[in-house]
Amino acid sequence: MQAVGLITEYNPFHNGHKYHVQQAKAVSGADVVVAVMSGNYVQRGEPAVFDKWDRTQLALAGGVNLLAELPFAFAVQPAHIFAMGAVRLLADMGVSSIVFGAEHATLDFLAIAKQAQAALNDTQNFTGDYSQTYATQFNDVVETIVGFRIDHPNDLLGLAYAQAVLALNLESKVRLLPIQRQQAQYHDQTLNTANDIASATALRRQATTTDHAVLKRFMSDEGALLLTQGPAVKSFDTVWLAALLYKVKTTPVDELEKIYQLNDGLAYRLHALIERHDYTTMTELLTDFKSKRYTQSRLQRSLLYTILNVTHVEMQTALQQPYIRFLGMDQLGRKYVKQQRDQFTLPVINRVSQDEINGILKLDYRAGALYHYFEKTPGAVQDTGRIPVYYER
Repeated sequence: MQAVGLITEYNPFHNGHKYHVQQAKAVSGADVVVAVMSGNYVQRGEPAVFDKWDRTQLALAGGVNLLAELPFAFAVQPAHIFAMGAVRLLADMGVSSIVFGAEHATLDFLAIAKQAQAALNDTQNFTGDYSQTYATQFNDVVETIVGFRIDHPNDLLGLAYAQAVLALNLESKVRLLPIQRQQAQYHDQTLNTANDIASATALRRQATTTDHAVLKRFMSDEGALLLTQGPAVKSFDTVWLAALLYKVKTTPVDELEKIYQLNDGLAYRLHALIERHDYTTMTELLTDFKSKRYTQSRLQRSLLYTILNVTHVEMQTALQQPYIRFLGMDQLGRKYVKQQRDQFTLPVINRVSQDEINGILKLDYRAGALYHYFEKTPGAVQDTGRIPVYYER
């Protein structure tokens, strides 16, 4: 069996994602759809609207055959690290192609990435570790190649996937196949009932104020029912803020500087802001914390790292220890795993052991435990005692 890979967050799974699954099989000719999905936290540094197990169930119902978790160390990161982790996992699972949505699907992302890298090789070799300066230079060169600035979210991710394929020497093994993004755009915040595809942003924003019957137009009945109840965890904007304030107020600045990406004076700035102001929302804090140098997503990730006490050393260790953890599968996915299991080079985690909690899963386990702590209606814990969801078709 041949497999096509998808890189996802499914926050939440909706009709646009279902279309992605269907088109992925059609354009690739693959037998099996394998998705890598962020766990309980998404790239911009917030908890996911539903936990990874509910999102897995919805994805399997929507046509995905096999779904693995993208570890926290890669999932809550800028595009180049997010892409590097996801592409590596998919390649290790044996996919022959990766299909992704793009605002400009006619672009040859791999060719553009190769040209841009070649243009920069005279002054700075590509290492897979982008500084802000390199990213800016890279985007400037891309603009000269394609004739316009690539600034749409999915296009930028497409370039990141291409760079990851090149960095991992996968050009002869994995094809990149963009498909045109349909109807709603990534940042759309309203639901257009003239269509049946809405952005995940709009669905999250209007979930609790929109009738279930309306939500069903854009997603499955099961997903719509979950969404009308609102996010699974208490408000990140207000409730999680209390954990952040406690951490910052009780930690010396020199210790805060050990938090991943809370460097270059950010620890001092964050500490000073919280000492001077009585913040009631994360939004208020981010407004004061923002700067021209860093994007809001970058700073919001820093706040999440602070809440979770993710140190620079711990993150660098986790980035060197990728693993495969299957969250769910159907009959076809199970058959594919049996076919490929001897080809996996990364560690495969089934049931979580104490050794893994103290080792390779240390960061992910803590992140899952905190998500569980803030759940509105706590159910089963996020990691221990859990096995992959099995979906019977």
